[in-house]
Amino acid sequence: MKPGGERLQAMSTHAGEITLRDILAWVPDLDIGVLPGPTSPGDDALDRDVEWVISARDRVPMLPTLRGAELILLPRRIVFDSAVPLPLLINEIAVQPVAGVVIDIDPPASSRVPVLVVPTITPELESDLNRLLMSRRNDLLRTGAEIERSISELTSLGAGPGELIDQLSELLEFEIVVTNSSGATAYSSRDDTHSSPVIGAGNESWIQQTLRRGHVLWIGPISSNRSALARLIGKRLREAVQQAMDHAEATAPHGAARVHALNQILVPPTGMDPDRLATAAVRAGLPLGATYRVALHPQTEADPALRRRLSTLGQDFEAGTIGGFAAHILVSDTDRQVNTSRRAFEPETNNLWIVVSEPVATARQLPSATRQVRYLSALRAQGQLDGSEIFFDRDHQIGPYRLLYEHWGTDRIPKYVDSLIGDLIREDRRGLLRATLRAYLEHGGAQRLTAERLAIHRNTLTYRLRQIRVVLHADPDDPDVRLGLHLALLASELPQIEPAS
Repeated sequence: MKPGGERLQAMSTHAGEITLRDILAWVPDLDIGVLPGPTSPGDDALDRDVEWVISARDRVPMLPTLRGAELILLPRRIVFDSAVPLPLLINEIAVQPVAGVVIDIDPPASSRVPVLVVPTITPELESDLNRLLMSRRNDLLRTGAEIERSISELTSLGAGPGELIDQLSELLEFEIVVTNSSGATAYSSRDDTHSSPVIGAGNESWIQQTLRRGHVLWIGPISSNRSALARLIGKRLREAVQQAMDHAEATAPHGAARVHALNQILVPPTGMDPDRLATAAVRAGLPLGATYRVALHPQTEADPALRRRLSTLGQDFEAGTIGGFAAHILVSDTDRQVNTSRRAFEPETNNLWIVVSEPVATARQLPSATRQVRYLSALRAQGQLDGSEIFFDRDHQIGPYRLLYEHWGTDRIPKYVDSLIGDLIREDRRGLLRATLRAYLEHGGAQRLTAERLAIHRNTLTYRLRQIRVVLHADPDDPDVRLGLHLALLASELPQIEPAS
């Protein structure tokens, strides 16, 4: 039976260069015959080091002088010629410091040393296995030296943990993940930063290295034929990642500098690389592997109700001001469902409200979330939306403005507006007719309610509606026309995109 996915939950961090497990993965004809039981917790016979391969001889002494960790080839012919029962013969070998025994006959029922089986022990097998060991050791030394050079170069350039992990992952062709004390992803070379390492999947697993402050470094998934390389670089990677994390923590911005850094993440300079944005987020102290929302509200003295409501949406990171509004980044655990549908907060002043973006999965998406709340805050400030809190992912709150958002800032909006109500906008300099048409459409064509809403006489309303029909060459009471006119009116009043301040 080859070692498979059911054997371990996390791969051993055994520091041996090449082990029995590696040879089993590299030599298809080799298989497990019988293994001794563990002598201590965590002991695994397949993790024994293998330094060299030696064939048993048909003369006395059967074995040359051993230095330790040899893999002994015991051919069928020698077993028969010795006239010694196989179990006794293997037990005699077991008193030597050997890695294991390879036979080409049926294995004994038990053994004090690992016994591997092969169909036939050919005269060439010893030299073939030793050439394999030499070749793989050279590969490991070469790769180890290359990794060491890369780590030194990245460290000298002051690479952060995220950049270090990405570069080494690409070089090694392993995924590298760092989880925090709660198991959430802190850094990851994988696109899906919300996924924790899946341990023990099939014939692949992960090497685990413990870092300080409850962090854990995961390297994988490791196929069995690459476990020697993973063990070789595991400790060095741990040291390099820990050093990078310590440096990032020591140089992270604090106080006003941190607020400024977070603000630059929400409204980054034009053309800023998203990877640099993610690195800046980590440096500013935003945890990875979490869910983020951006919130804006009018600048005011601290309102207890506002603070309490923000705290229910996640860990609150103040991020300066955007467009004259106070900005916050709200971070919540991905495993915890934030309750956004609870009763809205009740501010002490009627002029205080908050707008909140939809949740985003990575720091790279924070500028998009910021755009959402800038849109909502402008609509709320203009009175086109109401309520003490507005969430971008509550379609029933935003209504048609959610559909219009997708075209906000594009030339599609002015073209659409002009095609439907362009003549009305040009003729209606004071905006009375547009306000009348909007109120009329919002009240479903009910004249009494519209007149009350506008505080005008019904005769005045009738006169204005007649003017509207003449200018538009369209009837607002026509069901095929009404919806388009309403959307065009709303689109004409969308806020302009202004630079953040």
